[in-house]
Amino acid sequence: MGVEQRYPEILPFLDDTDDYVNEGTEITVDARRYLVVTQRGEEDSGQLLFEITDHGLEFRDSDTAVDVLRHGAESQVAVSGPCGASDANDHRDVHSEAMEQVDRFSSANGPDGGNLACAWAVRNIVHDTLARWITRTDATAIFDQELRACFGGTLQDNEVSAGGIIISPTETVNGRRNIGHVGLLGPHTGDGSRLIYSNSSSAAKWKQNFTLQSWIAKYRTRKGLKIRFFPLPLRGSGPSV
Repeated sequence: MGVEQRYPEILPFLDDTDDYVNEGTEITVDARRYLVVTQRGEEDSGQLLFEITDHGLEFRDSDTAVDVLRHGAESQVAVSGPCGASDANDHRDVHSEAMEQVDRFSSANGPDGGNLACAWAVRNIVHDTLARWITRTDATAIFDQELRACFGGTLQDNEVSAGGIIISPTETVNGRRNIGHVGLLGPHTGDGSRLIYSNSSSAAKWKQNFTLQSWIAKYRTRKGLKIRFFPLPLRGSGPSV
């Protein structure tokens, strides 16, 4: 029996904008019982967290990776230190690495064997290039909050160089928690052909899997999510995560 049949209460929360395969896992944390629902898709995946109570399921959280399954306490904590935009050389080097790692960089060591690794892949690609962490989170909503706190709001895509960030954070749309995504930008083209590099959930590989036009079609038009553009944040280096 599928998780939807066992727990029909979850149906109003599920992202139904794509062909997701849904799986439920019950876990106990600090004597509290939870149901974690993982929605696995071709390009992106996400999780919902419900607490199992005497009154039934109570929604607690949802993102590309939920806190209760974090891979170490630091992985959901923002990197400390000064913030601002990284310089042009950093963006150039990250863009070169993003292109070089297409179909080579594996996210299989990331959350859920790469299924929940869009933020994980971005932060590790950048760390491998610049030897510093731009975030410690594997969750798009948390990363988006960090970026907006750093830059005070989104920029336009023509204001962000190749190697910068595009993010559509997971959020509630008409009661459902629609799954977001994050990637790295190619050069600005002035139209919808701008390339975007990101993790592929199904392949657990770094891919050139979107253009700006196809990202807008999926995340803004189909899912109703916001699209934000940011430079790489300048952060101090930290211990590996």
